[in-house]
Amino acid sequence: MPTLGTMSQRRPPETTSEARPAGLRVAMALYGTVTHDSRVLREAETLSRAGHTVTIFCLSGTPPEGAPFRTVARAPSRSSVLPDGSSPFLAERESSLWVRLAGRIRWVVGYSLNIRAWGRWAVATAGDVDVWHAHDFTGLMAVGWAVRAPCRIVYDSHEIFLETGTAALLPGPLRRLLSALEGLLARRAVALVTVNEACAEVLQRRLRPSRTIIVRNCPPRWTPPDPPSSRLRDAVAVPETHPLVLYHGAFLRHRGLEELAEAMLVSGLERAHLIYLGFGSHRAAVDRLAADPRFDGRIHVLDAVPPDELLEMIAGADVDAIPLQHSTLNHWLCTPNKLWESLTAGIPVVVSDFPAMRRIVRDDPAGPLGEVCDPADPGSIGAAIRSYSGSIRSTATAYKTGVGPLPESAGTGRRSQSGCSTPTRVSSAATALVADLRQ
Repeated sequence: MPTLGTMSQRRPPETTSEARPAGLRVAMALYGTVTHDSRVLREAETLSRAGHTVTIFCLSGTPPEGAPFRTVARAPSRSSVLPDGSSPFLAERESSLWVRLAGRIRWVVGYSLNIRAWGRWAVATAGDVDVWHAHDFTGLMAVGWAVRAPCRIVYDSHEIFLETGTAALLPGPLRRLLSALEGLLARRAVALVTVNEACAEVLQRRLRPSRTIIVRNCPPRWTPPDPPSSRLRDAVAVPETHPLVLYHGAFLRHRGLEELAEAMLVSGLERAHLIYLGFGSHRAAVDRLAADPRFDGRIHVLDAVPPDELLEMIAGADVDAIPLQHSTLNHWLCTPNKLWESLTAGIPVVVSDFPAMRRIVRDDPAGPLGEVCDPADPGSIGAAIRSYSGSIRSTATAYKTGVGPLPESAGTGRRSQSGCSTPTRVSSAATALVADLRQ
Protein backbone atom coordinates (compact mmCIF):
# COMPACT_ATOMS: atom_id res chain seq x y z
CA MET A 1 0.00 0.00 0.00
CA PRO A 2 1.54 3.34 -0.99
CA THR A 3 2.59 5.85 1.61
CA LEU A 4 3.33 9.53 1.42
CA GLY A 5 7.02 8.89 1.20
CA THR A 6 6.64 7.00 -2.10
CA MET A 7 4.70 9.71 -3.92
CA SER A 8 6.07 12.70 -5.75
CA GLN A 9 4.91 16.16 -4.63
CA ARG A 10 5.31 17.63 -8.14
CA ARG A 11 2.60 19.74 -9.65
CA PRO A 12 1.60 19.62 -13.32
CA PRO A 13 3.76 21.74 -15.62
CA GLU A 14 2.52 24.97 -17.12
CA THR A 15 2.42 24.48 -20.87
CA THR A 16 1.11 27.80 -22.23
CA SER A 17 1.62 31.49 -21.66
CA GLU A 18 -1.91 31.58 -20.30
CA ALA A 19 -1.17 28.79 -17.86
CA ARG A 20 -3.63 27.93 -15.15
CA PRO A 21 -2.68 28.49 -11.50
CA ALA A 22 -0.07 26.15 -10.04
CA GLY A 23 -2.65 24.31 -7.97
CA LEU A 24 -5.29 21.88 -9.19
CA ARG A 25 -8.95 22.73 -9.64
CA VAL A 26 -10.69 20.25 -7.35
CA ALA A 27 -14.45 19.66 -7.24
CA MET A 28 -15.84 17.60 -4.38
CA ALA A 29 -19.08 15.64 -4.69
CA LEU A 30 -20.90 15.21 -1.38
CA TYR A 31 -24.43 13.81 -1.70
CA GLY A 32 -25.44 15.09 1.71
CA THR A 33 -25.13 18.08 4.00
CA VAL A 34 -21.70 19.59 4.56
CA THR A 35 -22.23 21.52 7.81
CA HIS A 36 -21.17 18.77 10.23
CA ASP A 37 -19.12 16.56 7.89
CA SER A 38 -15.76 17.13 9.53
CA ARG A 39 -13.87 14.76 7.22
CA VAL A 40 -15.00 16.58 4.08
CA LEU A 41 -14.38 20.00 5.62
CA ARG A 42 -10.88 19.05 6.81
CA GLU A 43 -9.88 17.60 3.45
CA ALA A 44 -11.22 20.64 1.60
CA GLU A 45 -9.33 23.00 3.88
CA THR A 46 -6.14 20.93 3.64
CA LEU A 47 -6.19 20.97 -0.15
CA SER A 48 -7.04 24.68 -0.25
CA ARG A 49 -4.19 25.56 2.11
CA ALA A 50 -1.87 23.55 -0.16
CA GLY A 51 -2.66 25.91 -3.03
CA HIS A 52 -5.48 24.10 -4.81
CA THR A 53 -8.83 25.61 -5.72
CA VAL A 54 -11.58 23.59 -4.06
CA THR A 55 -15.34 23.71 -4.49
CA ILE A 56 -17.67 21.39 -2.55
CA PHE A 57 -20.91 20.47 -4.33
CA CYS A 58 -23.43 19.23 -1.78
CA LEU A 59 -27.15 19.04 -1.04
CA SER A 60 -27.21 21.58 1.77
CA GLY A 61 -25.25 23.19 4.56
CA THR A 62 -22.65 25.89 5.04
CA PRO A 63 -18.91 25.73 5.76
CA PRO A 64 -17.26 27.45 8.73
CA GLU A 65 -16.89 31.20 8.46
CA GLY A 66 -13.72 32.14 6.63
CA ALA A 67 -13.28 28.73 4.98
CA PRO A 68 -10.72 28.90 2.12
CA PHE A 69 -12.94 26.93 -0.26
CA ARG A 70 -16.32 27.41 -1.94
CA THR A 71 -19.51 25.50 -1.28
CA VAL A 72 -22.31 25.16 -3.82
CA ALA A 73 -25.46 23.57 -2.43
CA ARG A 74 -28.52 22.35 -4.27
CA ALA A 75 -31.11 19.71 -3.43
CA PRO A 76 -32.38 17.64 -6.37
CA SER A 77 -36.05 17.88 -7.25
CA ARG A 78 -36.75 14.93 -9.54
CA SER A 79 -38.41 13.24 -6.55
CA SER A 80 -38.97 13.83 -2.84
CA VAL A 81 -36.47 11.13 -1.85
CA LEU A 82 -33.38 12.47 -0.10
CA PRO A 83 -30.70 10.89 2.13
CA ASP A 84 -32.36 12.18 5.30
CA GLY A 85 -32.85 9.00 7.31
CA SER A 86 -36.42 8.47 6.07
CA SER A 87 -35.60 5.34 4.07
CA PRO A 88 -38.44 2.77 4.29
CA PHE A 89 -35.78 0.07 4.63
CA LEU A 90 -34.95 1.54 8.05
CA ALA A 91 -38.55 1.93 9.21
CA GLU A 92 -40.25 -0.29 11.78
CA ARG A 93 -42.56 -2.93 10.28
CA GLU A 94 -45.93 -1.36 11.01
CA SER A 95 -47.62 -1.87 7.62
CA SER A 96 -48.55 -4.77 5.37
CA LEU A 97 -46.05 -6.53 3.12
CA TRP A 98 -47.48 -4.98 -0.05
CA VAL A 99 -47.48 -1.47 1.38
CA ARG A 100 -43.85 -1.89 2.48
CA LEU A 101 -42.88 -3.30 -0.91
CA ALA A 102 -44.54 -0.44 -2.82
CA GLY A 103 -42.89 2.12 -0.55
CA ARG A 104 -39.47 0.59 -1.04
CA ILE A 105 -39.82 0.48 -4.82
CA ARG A 106 -40.89 4.13 -4.91
CA TRP A 107 -37.96 5.04 -2.69
CA VAL A 108 -35.38 3.21 -4.84
CA VAL A 109 -36.72 4.74 -8.06
CA GLY A 110 -36.91 8.23 -6.53
CA TYR A 111 -33.43 7.98 -5.06
CA SER A 112 -31.98 6.87 -8.41
CA LEU A 113 -33.65 9.71 -10.31
CA ASN A 114 -32.49 12.31 -7.83
CA ILE A 115 -28.87 11.22 -7.52
CA ARG A 116 -28.39 11.02 -11.28
CA ALA A 117 -30.01 14.43 -11.84
CA TRP A 118 -27.93 15.97 -9.07
CA GLY A 119 -24.72 14.49 -10.48
CA ARG A 120 -25.51 15.84 -13.93
CA TRP A 121 -26.08 19.30 -12.43
CA ALA A 122 -22.90 19.19 -10.34
CA VAL A 123 -20.63 18.21 -13.23
CA ALA A 124 -22.19 20.81 -15.54
CA THR A 125 -21.94 23.54 -12.92
CA ALA A 126 -18.34 22.72 -12.01
CA GLY A 127 -17.24 23.02 -15.62
CA ASP A 128 -13.58 22.42 -16.46
CA VAL A 129 -11.85 20.96 -13.39
CA ASP A 130 -8.77 18.78 -12.94
CA VAL A 131 -10.05 16.41 -10.26
CA TRP A 132 -13.40 15.20 -9.00
CA HIS A 133 -13.08 14.08 -5.38
CA ALA A 134 -16.13 11.85 -4.84
CA HIS A 135 -17.11 11.38 -1.20
CA ASP A 136 -18.61 7.99 -0.46
CA PHE A 137 -20.32 5.75 -2.98
CA THR A 138 -23.21 8.21 -3.32
CA GLY A 139 -20.82 10.92 -4.52
CA LEU A 140 -19.18 8.45 -6.88
CA MET A 141 -22.55 7.30 -8.23
CA ALA A 142 -23.61 10.88 -8.78
CA VAL A 143 -20.64 12.11 -10.83
CA GLY A 144 -18.52 9.09 -11.73
CA TRP A 145 -20.45 8.24 -14.89
CA ALA A 146 -20.36 11.85 -16.15
CA VAL A 147 -16.67 12.71 -15.68
CA ARG A 148 -14.60 12.58 -18.85
CA ALA A 149 -10.83 12.61 -19.44
CA PRO A 150 -8.57 14.43 -18.92
CA CYS A 151 -10.37 15.08 -15.62
CA ARG A 152 -9.54 12.46 -13.00
CA ILE A 153 -11.56 10.96 -10.17
CA VAL A 154 -10.50 10.23 -6.59
CA TYR A 155 -12.91 7.94 -4.73
CA ASP A 156 -12.99 8.74 -0.99
CA SER A 157 -14.80 5.84 0.68
CA HIS A 158 -15.58 6.99 4.22
CA GLU A 159 -16.87 3.53 5.06
CA ILE A 160 -17.73 0.21 3.47
CA PHE A 161 -20.84 1.73 1.98
CA LEU A 162 -22.72 -1.42 1.05
CA GLU A 163 -22.34 -2.64 4.64
CA THR A 164 -24.08 0.27 6.33
CA GLY A 165 -27.50 1.90 6.61
CA THR A 166 -30.04 1.33 3.87
CA ALA A 167 -27.46 -0.25 1.56
CA ALA A 168 -26.96 -3.16 3.97
CA LEU A 169 -30.71 -3.87 3.94
CA LEU A 170 -31.34 -3.81 0.20
CA PRO A 171 -32.45 -7.01 -1.56
CA GLY A 172 -29.60 -9.28 -2.65
CA PRO A 173 -29.92 -8.66 -6.41
CA LEU A 174 -29.89 -4.89 -5.94
CA ARG A 175 -26.89 -5.10 -3.61
CA ARG A 176 -25.02 -7.18 -6.19
CA LEU A 177 -25.86 -4.64 -8.89
CA LEU A 178 -24.59 -1.78 -6.73
CA SER A 179 -21.47 -3.74 -5.85
CA ALA A 180 -20.70 -4.24 -9.52
CA LEU A 181 -21.32 -0.54 -10.20
CA GLU A 182 -19.08 0.52 -7.32
CA GLY A 183 -16.28 -1.71 -8.61
CA LEU A 184 -16.63 -0.38 -12.16
CA LEU A 185 -16.55 3.27 -11.08
CA ALA A 186 -13.81 2.70 -8.48
CA ARG A 187 -11.53 1.22 -11.12
CA ARG A 188 -12.01 4.37 -13.20
CA ALA A 189 -10.62 6.40 -10.31
CA VAL A 190 -6.91 7.14 -10.04
CA ALA A 191 -6.98 6.32 -6.32
CA LEU A 192 -9.18 4.96 -3.58
CA VAL A 193 -8.98 6.87 -0.30
CA THR A 194 -10.33 5.25 2.85
CA VAL A 195 -10.16 5.53 6.64
CA ASN A 196 -8.06 2.62 7.98
CA GLU A 197 -6.24 -0.57 7.04
CA ALA A 198 -9.14 -2.88 7.87
CA CYS A 199 -11.52 -1.07 5.53
CA ALA A 200 -8.78 -0.79 2.92
CA GLU A 201 -8.27 -4.55 2.93
CA VAL A 202 -11.97 -5.21 2.30
CA LEU A 203 -12.31 -2.52 -0.35
CA GLN A 204 -9.16 -3.61 -2.18
CA ARG A 205 -10.47 -7.16 -2.35
CA ARG A 206 -13.92 -6.08 -3.56
CA LEU A 207 -13.11 -3.14 -5.82
CA ARG A 208 -9.54 -3.84 -7.05
CA PRO A 209 -8.56 -0.13 -7.19
CA SER A 210 -5.35 0.93 -8.89
CA ARG A 211 -4.00 2.63 -5.75
CA THR A 212 -5.12 2.93 -2.15
CA ILE A 213 -4.36 5.73 0.30
CA ILE A 214 -5.42 5.86 3.95
CA VAL A 215 -6.60 9.18 5.38
CA ARG A 216 -7.73 8.72 8.96
CA ASN A 217 -10.46 10.85 10.47
CA CYS A 218 -8.00 12.78 12.64
CA PRO A 219 -8.42 16.43 13.53
CA PRO A 220 -5.28 18.58 13.32
CA ARG A 221 -3.18 19.36 16.38
CA TRP A 222 -5.24 21.22 18.97
CA THR A 223 -4.13 23.30 21.93
CA PRO A 224 -6.73 23.40 24.71
CA PRO A 225 -7.61 26.80 26.16
CA ASP A 226 -6.08 27.84 29.45
CA PRO A 227 -8.01 27.79 31.70
CA PRO A 228 -9.95 24.80 30.33
CA SER A 229 -13.31 25.52 28.75
CA SER A 230 -16.41 24.86 30.85
CA ARG A 231 -18.72 25.23 27.86
CA LEU A 232 -20.07 21.66 27.95
CA ARG A 233 -20.67 21.64 31.69
CA ASP A 234 -22.23 25.09 31.60
CA ALA A 235 -24.62 23.98 28.85
CA VAL A 236 -26.14 21.34 31.12
CA ALA A 237 -25.62 23.18 34.43
CA VAL A 238 -23.99 20.20 36.16
CA PRO A 239 -21.53 20.93 39.01
CA GLU A 240 -17.89 19.84 38.91
CA THR A 241 -18.55 17.15 41.50
CA HIS A 242 -20.55 15.10 38.97
CA PRO A 243 -18.65 13.31 36.15
CA LEU A 244 -19.80 13.94 32.58
CA VAL A 245 -20.17 10.98 30.22
CA LEU A 246 -20.44 12.11 26.61
CA TYR A 247 -21.87 10.65 23.42
CA HIS A 248 -21.26 12.90 20.43
CA GLY A 249 -22.15 12.31 16.81
CA ALA A 250 -25.14 11.10 14.83
CA PHE A 251 -28.33 9.92 16.52
CA LEU A 252 -28.98 6.83 14.41
CA ARG A 253 -29.92 3.18 14.77
CA HIS A 254 -27.30 0.76 16.05
CA ARG A 255 -25.18 3.48 17.64
CA GLY A 256 -25.81 2.17 21.15
CA LEU A 257 -27.92 5.13 22.23
CA GLU A 258 -30.33 3.08 24.34
CA GLU A 259 -27.66 0.75 25.70
CA LEU A 260 -25.58 3.72 26.84
CA ALA A 261 -28.53 5.24 28.67
CA GLU A 262 -29.22 1.95 30.44
CA ALA A 263 -25.55 1.81 31.46
CA MET A 264 -26.08 4.95 33.54
CA LEU A 265 -28.13 2.81 35.95
CA VAL A 266 -25.13 0.62 36.77
CA SER A 267 -24.06 0.78 40.40
CA GLY A 268 -21.27 3.30 40.93
CA LEU A 269 -22.51 5.77 38.30
CA GLU A 270 -25.28 7.34 40.39
CA ARG A 271 -23.63 10.78 40.30
CA ALA A 272 -22.59 10.69 36.64
CA HIS A 273 -24.52 12.59 33.98
CA LEU A 274 -24.82 11.53 30.34
CA ILE A 275 -24.83 14.09 27.53
CA TYR A 276 -25.96 13.33 23.99
CA LEU A 277 -24.44 15.94 21.67
CA GLY A 278 -25.43 15.64 18.02
CA PHE A 279 -28.17 15.34 15.46
CA GLY A 280 -29.99 12.71 13.44
CA SER A 281 -33.18 10.84 12.69
CA HIS A 282 -33.34 9.29 16.18
CA ARG A 283 -33.42 12.61 18.01
CA ALA A 284 -36.96 11.93 19.28
CA ALA A 285 -35.83 8.63 20.81
CA VAL A 286 -32.95 10.38 22.58
CA ASP A 287 -35.33 13.05 23.90
CA ARG A 288 -37.53 10.28 25.31
CA LEU A 289 -34.55 8.79 27.13
CA ALA A 290 -33.77 12.18 28.66
CA ALA A 291 -37.36 12.47 29.89
CA ASP A 292 -37.44 8.97 31.41
CA PRO A 293 -37.88 9.37 35.19
CA ARG A 294 -35.62 6.34 35.85
CA PHE A 295 -32.62 8.53 35.06
CA ASP A 296 -33.61 11.28 37.50
CA GLY A 297 -32.66 14.13 35.17
CA ARG A 298 -29.13 12.80 34.57
CA ILE A 299 -29.48 12.57 30.78
CA HIS A 300 -29.16 15.73 28.69
CA VAL A 301 -29.51 16.37 24.94
CA LEU A 302 -27.65 19.14 23.15
CA ASP A 303 -27.68 20.19 19.51
CA ALA A 304 -24.56 19.60 17.44
CA VAL A 305 -22.01 22.39 17.23
CA PRO A 306 -19.99 23.39 14.14
CA PRO A 307 -16.84 21.29 13.57
CA ASP A 308 -14.53 24.21 14.35
CA GLU A 309 -16.13 24.48 17.82
CA LEU A 310 -16.37 20.76 18.55
CA LEU A 311 -13.07 20.08 20.33
CA GLU A 312 -13.54 22.93 22.79
CA MET A 313 -17.06 21.68 23.50
CA ILE A 314 -16.27 18.01 24.06
CA ALA A 315 -13.08 18.68 26.03
CA GLY A 316 -15.26 19.37 29.05
CA ALA A 317 -16.33 15.71 29.25
CA ASP A 318 -14.70 13.19 31.58
CA VAL A 319 -15.15 10.17 29.31
CA ASP A 320 -16.57 9.73 25.80
CA ALA A 321 -18.56 6.58 25.04
CA ILE A 322 -18.72 5.02 21.56
CA PRO A 323 -20.85 1.85 21.98
CA LEU A 324 -21.40 1.06 18.29
CA GLN A 325 -23.41 -2.12 17.83
CA HIS A 326 -22.15 -5.10 15.82
CA SER A 327 -24.91 -4.62 13.24
CA THR A 328 -22.75 -4.48 10.11
CA LEU A 329 -19.25 -5.25 8.89
CA ASN A 330 -18.75 -1.51 8.59
CA HIS A 331 -19.27 -0.98 12.33
CA TRP A 332 -17.01 -3.93 13.12
CA LEU A 333 -14.10 -2.40 11.19
CA CYS A 334 -14.65 1.34 11.62
CA THR A 335 -12.56 3.98 13.41
CA PRO A 336 -15.06 6.86 13.46
CA ASN A 337 -14.48 10.60 13.57
CA LYS A 338 -15.62 10.76 17.18
CA LEU A 339 -12.84 8.43 18.33
CA TRP A 340 -10.07 10.66 16.97
CA GLU A 341 -11.87 13.82 18.07
CA SER A 342 -12.11 12.53 21.64
CA LEU A 343 -8.44 11.56 21.76
CA THR A 344 -7.41 14.90 20.28
CA ALA A 345 -9.46 16.71 22.92
CA GLY A 346 -7.79 14.62 25.63
CA ILE A 347 -10.77 12.54 26.70
CA PRO A 348 -10.51 8.88 27.76
CA VAL A 349 -12.82 6.74 25.63
CA VAL A 350 -14.99 3.69 26.13
CA VAL A 351 -15.41 1.90 22.81
CA SER A 352 -16.94 -1.29 21.46
CA ASP A 353 -14.55 -4.21 21.66
CA PHE A 354 -14.06 -4.36 17.89
CA PRO A 355 -10.64 -5.04 16.31
CA ALA A 356 -9.76 -1.67 14.78
CA MET A 357 -10.88 0.41 17.76
CA ARG A 358 -9.35 -1.98 20.31
CA ARG A 359 -5.98 -1.70 18.57
CA ILE A 360 -6.01 2.08 18.96
CA VAL A 361 -7.46 2.31 22.46
CA ARG A 362 -5.89 -0.65 24.27
CA ASP A 363 -2.78 -1.71 22.34
CA ASP A 364 -0.78 1.50 22.21
CA PRO A 365 2.72 0.69 23.54
CA ALA A 366 2.71 3.77 25.78
CA GLY A 367 -0.45 2.68 27.58
CA PRO A 368 -4.22 2.48 27.16
CA LEU A 369 -6.24 5.46 25.96
CA GLY A 370 -9.49 4.13 27.39
CA GLU A 371 -11.44 0.92 27.86
CA VAL A 372 -13.37 -1.53 25.67
CA CYS A 373 -16.80 -3.02 26.34
CA ASP A 374 -19.47 -5.33 25.00
CA PRO A 375 -21.70 -2.70 23.35
CA ALA A 376 -24.82 -4.86 23.56
CA ASP A 377 -24.53 -5.17 27.34
CA PRO A 378 -25.33 -2.03 29.38
CA GLY A 379 -23.61 -3.66 32.36
CA SER A 380 -20.37 -3.98 30.40
CA ILE A 381 -20.61 -0.39 29.15
CA GLY A 382 -21.28 0.86 32.67
CA ALA A 383 -18.42 -1.14 34.14
CA ALA A 384 -16.02 0.26 31.54
CA ILE A 385 -17.13 3.81 32.34
CA ARG A 386 -16.98 3.10 36.09
CA SER A 387 -13.42 1.83 35.75
CA TYR A 388 -12.40 5.44 35.16
CA SER A 389 -14.52 6.87 37.96
CA GLY A 390 -11.63 7.06 40.43
CA SER A 391 -9.14 8.58 38.00
CA ILE A 392 -11.28 10.31 35.41
CA ARG A 393 -10.24 13.78 36.46
CA SER A 394 -6.48 13.17 36.67
CA THR A 395 -6.41 11.14 33.45
CA ALA A 396 -8.30 13.76 31.45
CA THR A 397 -6.12 16.52 32.86
CA ALA A 398 -2.96 14.63 31.90
CA TYR A 399 -4.18 14.18 28.35
CA LYS A 400 -5.21 17.82 27.97
CA THR A 401 -1.89 19.15 29.25
CA GLY A 402 0.08 16.88 26.93
CA VAL A 403 1.45 14.71 29.74
CA GLY A 404 -0.72 11.65 29.14
CA PRO A 405 -0.50 9.14 26.29
CA LEU A 406 -2.09 10.48 23.14
CA PRO A 407 -1.24 9.07 19.71
CA GLU A 408 0.52 11.20 17.16
CA SER A 409 -2.50 10.58 14.97
CA ALA A 410 -4.50 12.79 17.31
CA GLY A 411 -2.14 15.69 16.79
CA THR A 412 0.10 15.55 19.87
CA GLY A 413 3.40 14.57 18.34
CA ARG A 414 3.91 11.13 19.91
CA ARG A 415 4.02 8.09 17.65
CA SER A 416 1.46 5.42 18.51
CA GLN A 417 1.13 1.83 17.36
CA SER A 418 -1.91 2.88 15.38
CA GLY A 419 0.57 4.40 12.93
CA CYS A 420 -1.73 7.14 11.73
CA SER A 421 -0.77 9.79 9.24
CA THR A 422 -2.28 13.20 9.65
CA PRO A 423 -5.06 14.30 7.29
CA THR A 424 -2.90 17.13 5.95
CA ARG A 425 -0.09 14.84 4.83
CA VAL A 426 -2.15 12.14 3.18
CA SER A 427 -4.79 14.39 1.61
CA SER A 428 -1.94 16.24 -0.04
CA ALA A 429 -0.50 12.89 -1.14
CA ALA A 430 -3.76 12.03 -2.88
CA THR A 431 -3.71 15.25 -4.85
CA ALA A 432 0.00 14.89 -5.61
CA LEU A 433 -0.80 11.48 -7.07
CA VAL A 434 -3.34 13.04 -9.42
CA ALA A 435 -0.87 15.74 -10.36
CA ASP A 436 1.69 13.09 -11.29
CA LEU A 437 -0.78 11.26 -13.51
CA ARG A 438 -1.64 14.44 -15.41
CA GLN A 439 1.90 14.82 -16.65
